[in-house]
Amino acid sequence: MNVHRLPRGEIHRARAEDVYPLLEPGSVALVISDGPYAMGKADWDRMRVEDLPDWYAPHVEAWGRVCAASATVYLWGTAEGWARLDPVMRAAGWEFCVLVTWAKTNPPSMKGVEMCRSWPDVTEVCGMYRREALSAPGGPAQLVAYAAGASPGNTIRQWLHAERARSGMTGDEIEAAVNEAGGKGNMICRHSFTESQWAMPTFEQWTALHQAWNRRGGPAGRPYLQRAERGRVWDLALRADYEALRADYEALRADYEALRADYEALRVPFALPAGLSNIWTAPLVAGPERLKSDNGDDARHACQKPIAFSRRIVLASSRPGDLVLEPFGGTCRVAVAVEGLPPAEARRYVCVEPDEDGRDYLPAVLADLHSRGVDAGADVARTVAQVGLFGGFATHDTGRGETP
Repeated sequence: MNVHRLPRGEIHRARAEDVYPLLEPGSVALVISDGPYAMGKADWDRMRVEDLPDWYAPHVEAWGRVCAASATVYLWGTAEGWARLDPVMRAAGWEFCVLVTWAKTNPPSMKGVEMCRSWPDVTEVCGMYRREALSAPGGPAQLVAYAAGASPGNTIRQWLHAERARSGMTGDEIEAAVNEAGGKGNMICRHSFTESQWAMPTFEQWTALHQAWNRRGGPAGRPYLQRAERGRVWDLALRADYEALRADYEALRADYEALRADYEALRVPFALPAGLSNIWTAPLVAGPERLKSDNGDDARHACQKPIAFSRRIVLASSRPGDLVLEPFGGTCRVAVAVEGLPPAEARRYVCVEPDEDGRDYLPAVLADLHSRGVDAGADVARTVAQVGLFGGFATHDTGRGETP
């Protein structure tokens, strides 16, 4: 195994099966998988599409071990390949979110179009999955729900629906109440009570919701984070009692902060880029972004993805400091995307490139990173020197902006 260590991550010349054991269980926040498509475009891709589930099964099992409870997986493939793999992902405990479609605006020319027996396919798809971490009993978020009256058989989602019904409040009333409390309630109303795009509320939204519901629910309602207003709890006769209460409060506050951190860690990160949906239109990678062969004429990788896609996924589905795994690196677009992020958005990454088809992408990838100003010490310096001897690679655009 050969490891190239860069400022924010590592690129392994190895098989993914050999790298998974090196990762700490639960350490990976995001997996971007761009493995075989069963289209016969490379030697390692010459399987039948019906064989994809068996090929991917050990990888999916390994993702379950190395991924955090709030992790997300993006699975690239053809429409048919994804359809074959979807049951494998679901059986492993991953919840399907959405299918992203790459609509290529400059597809290759259709030779022999008169012989076509179906619509030409000029798309690739990417299934987005995440764990339904909150459906399992236990955990800090579930404990908060129990304290407020959830039954052990209910999930957070079911309990939210029940509490909303108990309060009798409309969506507009809930949104107004949460906004009044500074909880930014519009996302609550749109996504916390829907099945297709359910979103777990933030802690601030969550507390504001239940304060509003308990006010509407009346004395018979289950109290939530309410200070006792009867009996003048704060009118204590002895200072000793006050000091004891204060100590209890400080301990409770510390527990609250720890619980809050755990609660937020269970929320699957997602930040929707403005103006984007699950249809991504972009041309086939060409020009200076395309990694070329040693003679500079041919594309080095048949299915190179736009760098904007990797950057988009990383920013939308992970948090700064998170670990991103690319088990089938190819041209290692994740490494290039993460190394190009500004410091405030920095992530960590592990890319794995086994060189299954013998095309040896890594010299081109390292030279690409070098051209973008990434300093990886001797690894890159040595590689760039070798590239200078045996053939050059085009320089690459270092732009950081998102392209829709």
